[in-house]
Amino acid sequence: DLEALQPVLDGRQPLIVYVDRASDIRQALKFAREQKIRIVLDGAAEGWRVADEIAAAGVPVIVYPLEDLPNDFERIGATMDNAGMLAKAGVTVIIKSAEGGAHRVRETRYDAGNAVAHGMPYEDALKAVTLNPAKVFGVADRMGSLEVGKDANLVVWTGDPFEPLSQPVVVIIEGREQPMTSRQEKLRARYQDLNQAYPPAYRY
Repeated sequence: DLEALQPVLDGRQPLIVYVDRASDIRQALKFAREQKIRIVLDGAAEGWRVADEIAAAGVPVIVYPLEDLPNDFERIGATMDNAGMLAKAGVTVIIKSAEGGAHRVRETRYDAGNAVAHGMPYEDALKAVTLNPAKVFGVADRMGSLEVGKDANLVVWTGDPFEPLSQPVVVIIEGREQPMTSRQEKLRARYQDLNQAYPPAYRY
C-alpha cells in the first residue's frame, strides 16, 4: 500500500480525493498544501461555494454536472450550476458521467450539454470532456486535442455533439476509421425479417 503512494509523494501522480462538502474541500486543499502533493477533487458538490479557493490552489475538479439533490449532509448545497460556476472561477473542470459502470460513459456528452444549459461556457464544457482530462492525468502530449503528432482520435457528428439528436458518422481511433455498425444494429437486422433462415446454431 505504501509503495502505491510513492508516485503521489514524488509528485508524479495526483491523489484523487472524493469530497463534497465545502468545509471538507477546504480541509483537502489544506492537506495537499501541507503535504506538498498534487490532488484532484472528485465530486465537489459544494465546490461552487469555495470555487475561488480551489482556483487559487490550482486544483482540478471532477464533477457530475447533474448533481442537484441533497442526498446527504455533505451535498446539501448541490446545484446544477456547480460546473459552470467552477469554470468561471478559473477551475480546471473535468466532467464525468453518473456512477454505475463504464456503460454510462456514453452519457458524458449529454451531461456536458446540461452543464452548458446551466451556465458553463461551451468551450469550457468541450475542454472538460477532452483536453482537461488529458492534461490532468498526464497524457496531453498524445490526446485531448487535434494537433500534429498526437493520436488521431476523432469523431465527426451530424451536429453539435452535446445535442442528444446528433449522431456520429465517422469514428477514428489512433488514425484508423472504425466500422459504424454495432451489435444492436446487427440484432435489429437479424430479427426484422422473421422468415429468413435461422443461423446454424439454432434448432427448431
